[in-house]
Amino acid sequence: MRAHIVGGGFGGLAAAAYLIRNAGVPGPDITIYEAEARLGGGFFLGGDAQSGYNLPGSVFDSEFRCTFGLLADVPSTRDPAVSVRDEFFTFNAQHPFHDWAHIIDREGRILHSPRYGLSLRHGIDLVKLSLMPEALLDGRRIEEFFPDDFFRTEFWLLWSTIMGSLPQHGAAEFRRYINRALNLFPDLSDMQHILRTPICQFQAFIEPLAAWLRKRDVTFQTGTSVRDIGLAPVRDRITVERLEIERGGAVSTVTLGPEDIVLLTTGSQAAGLSAGSMTEPPPKRDGRSSWSLWQRLARSRPGFGDPEVFFSDAVLPDSRWVTFTVTTTGDEFIDRMTAITGSEPGRGGLVTLKDSGWVVSLSIFHQPEVIGQPDGTKVWWGYGLYPERSGDFVRKRMDECTGAEILEEVLRQLRFDGQLDAIMASSICIPCDMPYVNNIWMPRRRTDRPPPVPEGSTNLGLIGQYVEVEQDVAFTIEYSARTAWEAIHTLLRRGPAPPPVYQGRHDPKALLGALRAFVAE
Repeated sequence: MRAHIVGGGFGGLAAAAYLIRNAGVPGPDITIYEAEARLGGGFFLGGDAQSGYNLPGSVFDSEFRCTFGLLADVPSTRDPAVSVRDEFFTFNAQHPFHDWAHIIDREGRILHSPRYGLSLRHGIDLVKLSLMPEALLDGRRIEEFFPDDFFRTEFWLLWSTIMGSLPQHGAAEFRRYINRALNLFPDLSDMQHILRTPICQFQAFIEPLAAWLRKRDVTFQTGTSVRDIGLAPVRDRITVERLEIERGGAVSTVTLGPEDIVLLTTGSQAAGLSAGSMTEPPPKRDGRSSWSLWQRLARSRPGFGDPEVFFSDAVLPDSRWVTFTVTTTGDEFIDRMTAITGSEPGRGGLVTLKDSGWVVSLSIFHQPEVIGQPDGTKVWWGYGLYPERSGDFVRKRMDECTGAEILEEVLRQLRFDGQLDAIMASSICIPCDMPYVNNIWMPRRRTDRPPPVPEGSTNLGLIGQYVEVEQDVAFTIEYSARTAWEAIHTLLRRGPAPPPVYQGRHDPKALLGALRAFVAE
């Protein structure tokens, strides 16, 4: 049996690892096809200290059971005697977030209120939605279930800047997040139990997992696009017979044997990703290739969902983020932020500038953030929740701004006018347009995402953020890992089933913590 994995993001790498670990498939019998030159998908590392780094931002929690169960077997690249999982949890135990100033206004005042500003009615509405059957939420929006003042509370600002949801986004996903992440409710402001990687996510997770797979002779074909999947002409079953691939302009066909399987990543939140510079905004990039195979399958057979719900021009106003990574050799910015927030660098979590038109959130990394980062160079990161709005000082949409314009807007929001010239002179700000990164929140029906193994499939599994698994939440590394494990277990019936999805509403400790947070004075 040979396994062909389409997509070299974390889900594709995890699928290869599960095939080896759980299903006993030899590494030489596994091939991963990745259209980009580098593995990692949404976990990328661009640039360098001289030109400016470009990084993503993600948060994690301790209940990523599939992810950390896998990474327990993968050695850290920095210390092979320690697993990636143990390195991760040791770092977070030694350097927990303690966010003293998650929300600040234009005057630099720290805002925090009892019960996150929620009324009794808001609490009841949250409970009602969490208990509502998901079957009743097809196509419905969050804003249908709450009064307007709910979206002006501290709770909603904390939640939306950490998780990415907007009022017009899907109620089904919000319900899942409430139930899945209830254990994090007491920590939304200080972020103490919200976790992050000890170094950038590409080097913390992607590089060691890829190294583990290479050691087992898994084949990686980067710069290789799978242009088409040939199905057997039988209507009541789904059997892949061939793959049409393109590499370096040459097109070839891979013929599958009767025991071979294909695991297809149906789409990427990093679709259309592009980076700008201090003097140029990110160019608009067509990311259609990342979901074209899914689109072709959905048009040819029932049961493959609807990619248009997540990938179309119509979703862009509600799915786009602009992130920015600042590489600096000066101390002015970090010193000023430390004075304002009271949090030492690297432990402050997110700082949200509530009065900014873009609703900018910032995070100063624990240094070094990148292996090989020079001494004296520091890296911090941010993003805009509403990049289609105009800035308050730079009167442009965020996705049309250069790095210099974004950095100036942020500094003026913070009233760092006296340090502006020095910070600008010592910093490189790289803007990054991510037009589809937030599309997992789009209102959806239960049939819009296909299952990990579509009905009638004999050798095709689907993995990634756009596959339907019950209870778990997308926009997480855990979702990619779980879909991979589920697809392999269903197709091959080898090894253990995935562990149950953690549900905070069934955890007495989480329930008590949330209750205390909501009744605190």
